[in-house]
Amino acid sequence: MTHYLEDFTELLPKQTTLGEQKSELLKRAEAAGLSEFLREHAISDRAVERRVDDEIGNFMTDRVAEIITQRGLIAQDLIDLLGFTHEDPDDDFIAAVKDAVQVSFVYDLAEQDFKDAERRHQSVRKSGASREEVQKFVEEIATSCPELVGPKTMHCLDVMIAELHASAPWMSGVSDWAYKALRAQYSAGQTWLNLPPFILIGPPGCGKSTYARKLAQLAGVPVRTLDAAASNASFTVVGSDATWGKSQAGVPLQEVAKTGIANPVMIVDEIEKAGTMTASNGQQVSLTGALLGLLEPSSSKAWECPYTRRSYNMSQISWIMTANDIAGIPAPLLDRCRVFNIGYPEQTDLAQLIREQSAGRLFEEVTDCLIARVSTDVSQGHPPSLRSIQQLIDEAAAVGQNPVLH
Repeated sequence: MTHYLEDFTELLPKQTTLGEQKSELLKRAEAAGLSEFLREHAISDRAVERRVDDEIGNFMTDRVAEIITQRGLIAQDLIDLLGFTHEDPDDDFIAAVKDAVQVSFVYDLAEQDFKDAERRHQSVRKSGASREEVQKFVEEIATSCPELVGPKTMHCLDVMIAELHASAPWMSGVSDWAYKALRAQYSAGQTWLNLPPFILIGPPGCGKSTYARKLAQLAGVPVRTLDAAASNASFTVVGSDATWGKSQAGVPLQEVAKTGIANPVMIVDEIEKAGTMTASNGQQVSLTGALLGLLEPSSSKAWECPYTRRSYNMSQISWIMTANDIAGIPAPLLDRCRVFNIGYPEQTDLAQLIREQSAGRLFEEVTDCLIARVSTDVSQGHPPSLRSIQQLIDEAAAVGQNPVLH
């Protein structure tokens, strides 16, 4: 049975108008408290008081009068007096004017934000960037109904986990946990791969990333690997606003759009090295902070892409992170993930791994020599990475294929 993610794309709100910008900012200001909100935006109480005195002592401006009327701040019989000098105002009238003045300041801020956004859009257009690219991307994914894939039956799931365990027996704790999580999901009729986020912590070369890729391969889902240490890692994950230079959608969304599969595996390597990047508008963005919205089940179901400004259901992605050490991983990220401490493979596991990878490629005597060499390195405290072991096997196989020279 084929499953699809029907609510992948939600309708986007139209581009924000000035009226909508004012309304949204006013809601935020009222939630924080008008006075406090204005102080946070460098508008002092004294500035508000001077403006109130001007509105009462002189002819009231049309804008303040309109706000008072719209908000119903004074009695109807006093509304006709708006716009004229008020020589002996009562406390209620003063309070109404102060409220309207504060709202007027909020509107000024909203207008400035709106103008800044318009300038950014104009700058992008002049630089040759095109909103048509965003629209094309949106149309491609909005018309698709991404498929949910994985082992088709409980028996197929059993086979997959058995193969996964055989490929890395020293990670049996991870395989057992994944098996229990997927069996519960399959028992509920959700027969596709969708694991809670987890972090594999262990020394370099112990096979963390290889294990994650093997999991995706056996499940038959796409897989992408991201380098957390890269300077632009946060924007690689979530994407960037289309008004910024070199803007793009995030890799997870690109992967879903490209493959038509809604539950890829995303691997984030060396998550403890994730840094913070400063956007062109001065905003500080961290990879771990950017990931939180995609890892949380509630927010990932309606995750908003900054590139398309649309919401997508990204809750079916399986996130696997790797790290050499737990130090440096923020607590909020650890709280949202299952953490596994991975050790280096035992010598028996290494021997089995080398024999499996050498089968059909090397003579048994050569394989034995490789196992002896690796065992010596391990006993001397210099365990080779699984990547270097694979390279040794490849080099030995290549030598075996060279012609014999007489």
